[in-house]
Amino acid sequence: MTTKAAPSYCAPKKNHKMERTVIAAEKKAAAQPRAARWLGKIIFADLLATAVLSVLAFGAVEPWSLAIFELNALLLAVLLAIKFVIDLRFDLKRLQIALPVFALLLLGVAQIISSGSPAPIIAPEDVGINDLTTRALSFDPQATREAAVKLLALAVYFVAALHSLRDSSRRRSTILTLAIFGFAVSIFAIAQRLTYNGKMYWVRPVSAYIAPYGPYGNYNHFAGMVELILPLPLAYLLFARIGAEQRALWAFSVVMMAVAAIFSLSRGGILALAAEVAALLLVNSFLRKRWEKAENFSPRANGKILIASAAIVVIVMSLWIGYEPLVKRFGSIKEGASEYSVVTRAEYWRASWRMFLDHPVFGVGLGAFPAIYPSYGRSSAKYERLEQAHNDYLQLLTDAGLAGAMIGLWFLVEIVRVARAQWRKLETFRSRDRAALIGGYAAVFGLLVHSFTDFNLQIAANALLFLLVVALAISVDPAAVGEKRS
Repeated sequence: MTTKAAPSYCAPKKNHKMERTVIAAEKKAAAQPRAARWLGKIIFADLLATAVLSVLAFGAVEPWSLAIFELNALLLAVLLAIKFVIDLRFDLKRLQIALPVFALLLLGVAQIISSGSPAPIIAPEDVGINDLTTRALSFDPQATREAAVKLLALAVYFVAALHSLRDSSRRRSTILTLAIFGFAVSIFAIAQRLTYNGKMYWVRPVSAYIAPYGPYGNYNHFAGMVELILPLPLAYLLFARIGAEQRALWAFSVVMMAVAAIFSLSRGGILALAAEVAALLLVNSFLRKRWEKAENFSPRANGKILIASAAIVVIVMSLWIGYEPLVKRFGSIKEGASEYSVVTRAEYWRASWRMFLDHPVFGVGLGAFPAIYPSYGRSSAKYERLEQAHNDYLQLLTDAGLAGAMIGLWFLVEIVRVARAQWRKLETFRSRDRAALIGGYAAVFGLLVHSFTDFNLQIAANALLFLLVVALAISVDPAAVGEKRS
């Protein structure tokens, strides 16, 4: 007697009309001009390469790496313009989700427009905030100008992602690339921590005031990277129809990234990862109940068992690799509000809130936070100024005021709008597309949770990964699915 392998559970099976529609769409894509197809391949390859290399370049936070990041965005913008000219069939409605990003960019430009003669340059550490006069909305126009250029580069990458990831095979290639990269950089991060000699990549000296881990100068940013990648292969395990061999490889990638995230000792990152796993389990349980009523529903191994098994392996490996640092790090939780990182963050947040109250409408200017903060508070680093508020939401308020907050809310509303349309037609998606969008939204949710205690979105590499994952999640067009069902 033979037993049938338990595939990933899925919605009712696709009918022949849906398959014919998919084939027709693929033929339509193949009918593009040859130059347009090649440009599309180059743009997609450039996008993935930038996402990977910007992480390896210390998160693209140093002047040299950020300059390359921005120059490459200029090249990508030229290629996109040529692509749109020779292939006029691109649906501009897909770019609606990018409008808030461009709106924030326009706000940054407005903040640096001078209304008169420039104000004298005065060191903010030596005078009160009321003495820092400027003719522009920004209190540090040069910093705002640099922040606007970086934001423009991110907007270009976002448009490239929205354009490139319309194709299901490219979405799968993106997930595969990120899963392999996440696995490899996790192995590197663990090895570097175990053999740490005070230098990044074992050759680059670092300041005594930073806490590097992997390719990042801050272990919290490594955890942020893992939060954006790990849910993608995990969703494939839970929702995609794949064979046992592929399932084992995806599981191995998930386990190693989880171990590296725990070993980073980022408590905010671990909390965000736990929130992502809980969200995926919740969706898994809900969809099982929803689709079990279908006559052609195929049961599979319970997702809870899979997650529990992976969690046991992660915990055992984490304790085996580094028991003492984990106990020391998480033992500090019992100190409560008197714990050092809690005290310093609370001080940053109180000072940042006072800064927002003084400039509630348009803020102090994108990127101007480091110049203005010394008038409101002090840094925990003795010889270095505080660069970020350690809370992405609070920093949006300080830098862009209520205008920036409304733009940020607009962006989230656009994501929710697309997600609701996809959710209503979720059972019509192919299993891999379903896994991509569920994993993508889980990754976005995790980083939004972590943003309450850190500043991952201020790091160019992580901001790019965030926008790439957003584009990946919303790239399955519900309207196209509706055509398949008609």
